[in-house]
Amino acid sequence: MKKFIFLAGLAIGFVVGSRAGRGPYESLERSARQVADDPEVQRRATQAKETATRVAQDTASTVKEKAPEVASNVQGKVSDAAGSAKERLSGDQDDAAKSAADTASAGGDAEVGEDKPLSS
Repeated sequence: MKKFIFLAGLAIGFVVGSRAGRGPYESLERSARQVADDPEVQRRATQAKETATRVAQDTASTVKEKAPEVASNVQGKVSDAAGSAKERLSGDQDDAAKSAADTASAGGDAEVGEDKPLSS
């Protein structure tokens, strides 16, 4: 159904476009050229281009100035995070060893090898 609607729209557009002819298209093209050739429009376009170039250069120089500082800050934070992670991992390993030792010394309800059923 969607394909049929698309094809019908395409056919209608073709018929309407061919009936209108080339005149409206050429008129639109002429108007666009007149606007593009207008000295005021050209002056404003040049002005916009120069402004964009200046802003891009200013932004690039600011980024160049700030990049080493930002990179240093990031490197410091990554180093701190890596150190904290190592400490946490080391602490977790110590805690696990302690817990295993506590469990072994505390025993439990059943000894290994006993034939007691597990309660559910």
